[in-house]
Amino acid sequence: MNAARGRRRVVLSLGMGIDSVALLAHWILNPASRDFDLGDLVVLTAMTGEEHDRTRELMERHVLPLMRRHRIRYVQLCRAGQEKKHGYVVLNDTCLPRRMHMRGPWRLSDEMRAAGTLPSVRNGRRWCSERAKGDVLDWWVADNMESGYTHVVGFAAEEGRRAKRDTEARREKEAMGKAVRCKPSYPLLEHWNWDRQDCATYLLGIFGEPFARSCCTFCPFTGATAGSRDELVARWRDQPDAAAYAIELEYTALALNPRIGAFGVGKTAVDLAREHHLNDALALTASRLDRAEVWDVLEVRRFFLPKDGDETHKGDSWRSVAVAATGGRGEMRDWLRTLDGVTVETDAYGITRAWRQKRADDDQISYPAIEWMWVLMPHGVHNKKRAGFEQRWTQLHTAALF
Repeated sequence: MNAARGRRRVVLSLGMGIDSVALLAHWILNPASRDFDLGDLVVLTAMTGEEHDRTRELMERHVLPLMRRHRIRYVQLCRAGQEKKHGYVVLNDTCLPRRMHMRGPWRLSDEMRAAGTLPSVRNGRRWCSERAKGDVLDWWVADNMESGYTHVVGFAAEEGRRAKRDTEARREKEAMGKAVRCKPSYPLLEHWNWDRQDCATYLLGIFGEPFARSCCTFCPFTGATAGSRDELVARWRDQPDAAAYAIELEYTALALNPRIGAFGVGKTAVDLAREHHLNDALALTASRLDRAEVWDVLEVRRFFLPKDGDETHKGDSWRSVAVAATGGRGEMRDWLRTLDGVTVETDAYGITRAWRQKRADDDQISYPAIEWMWVLMPHGVHNKKRAGFEQRWTQLHTAALF
């Protein structure tokens, strides 16, 4: 019994990519690389529902057989729904994993389609990873682990900043009672000094084929996560369906905010596809849009506050999105043209908007500022606005008029 109390419980967040897989494989094949028994290890993966199929293939061909031989517990999870109250779903929990469960009842794109958003960084953190992965892992740990366990993440040697942010985020959650206290550990970085290339070389040596980066098919975070832009283009060329899916998601976000783009302001996925002649993906996207039977006209109002009272710098932005009309594409385009006091435009991406008030150009704008439009897009975006929006909108809009 004393020995059992002294056992060290270890949780590995397995992202299914080069770094975390190399870490797990090295632990399994080289016992001297770890200070715990494999029986005390739990491997967790939180599924976004958006991974490249190549990730599943590599996991099932190489990683799962290795885990089965050593009877390592592998838990595959995902969110059960959009809201926190929905919790999480255990897709598989076994020491003999035989297949990957890449999708559950909720996918990251469900959230983005409903909100008309794209992956972004907020306060130094990727909100998509927080919601699709971080929250899910924290919820499972809270139900299954005791305080003091070791939580391992496969950050490579060059990712010291990410590891620091991860530790800070964990401490912040713990202080607010939102996570079980743990000891964060980053063996690739802290003990082995393995960078991404070291991990890739190791996996090639033991598995006999190159391992791919793990990321969502539409991930815009080129670099450590999705690889270079050239890697992304190569993947999209091989998988036109994945590229089309990314362009469709961006179409929704662009409709609501013409200044957004998958890769930043003015840097869109569709432009990348056009530049590299990904014609199959572009044709597939156009075909899917043409086949959409139900379209909405959304009224979009947005205002921007000054930052710290400085009218030359943008602070918080507030947005209201509401369905104004629903019907066929042609019918809704005609509906837009019946609005009074608007200017109807169709942009380079085929998106039709009716503007009542545009924002000024960046070099001429001062804050607070507002914009107001109606836009035509496939059905699916939900009505949404922040509490208190109407009162502040009325104040700002009245001020703009006078």
